[in-house]
Amino acid sequence: MRVLALHGFLGDRSDWSDFTHDARKVLPDLDLDAVDLPGHGNTAAPVPGDFAGWVDWVRARLDHGAGPTHLIGYSLGGRLALAAALAEVGTGRVSSLTLLAASPGLSDSIERATRLSADRVRAEALRQDGLEEFLRSWYQMPLFAPAVELVGLDLLVTRRARGQAASLAAALCAASAGAMPDLRPDLPRLDIPVLTIAGERDPKYVALERDIAATVPRGRFAALAGVGHSLLIEAPERCADLWCAFVTELTNPEGASP
Repeated sequence: MRVLALHGFLGDRSDWSDFTHDARKVLPDLDLDAVDLPGHGNTAAPVPGDFAGWVDWVRARLDHGAGPTHLIGYSLGGRLALAAALAEVGTGRVSSLTLLAASPGLSDSIERATRLSADRVRAEALRQDGLEEFLRSWYQMPLFAPAVELVGLDLLVTRRARGQAASLAAALCAASAGAMPDLRPDLPRLDIPVLTIAGERDPKYVALERDIAATVPRGRFAALAGVGHSLLIEAPERCADLWCAFVTELTNPEGASP
């Protein structure tokens, strides 16, 4: 079973370590390829200049390995996974899609422009102030409060301080939610099984993930109690358990629970 796992902005492939460890208890033959996104971690890959380039980068990763791939992505990685899965409709190269706190894009053009402008301002601050100061500001956003409560701001900053400010700034602009199209109109044609997950302390994404699951033909949604947006930090094992049950049912529907 081949899986391509995409982390979120500021993360790297190690974000999937706890998830993978737990998943392999259920699926010992799991071949989970947790890649560093361009501009993140230790990758030397250049940062694509626009969102379409990012999606092409993900689709190219589907060529590595034999047979269809289960796609899973968190936040930015989820947006990329969703766009790639839609681009692959009809090819048979994507077996399933799992989204962890991921948006389908912004539906309003003014909202998109506002978000892109805000991300460009953040990117400039990242270039000027450096990564550590940017991280301390970034994790002050209410979205990340549950993760800060759980592990502490200093540990989060230390965990994320391995990146390069210039590359991450370029990624923030090119892969911004304001730079991607609204994918909602295309969701009804996504004819593969889709699992969406959000934390109950992240109400915006609860609504988004529920709507995605209700719109695609074969979707299901799960909410995690006591959890916020940072699912791979706050609840990797619970996410892995949900995902394992999901893909096990796909591969062995007769043995699935009623």
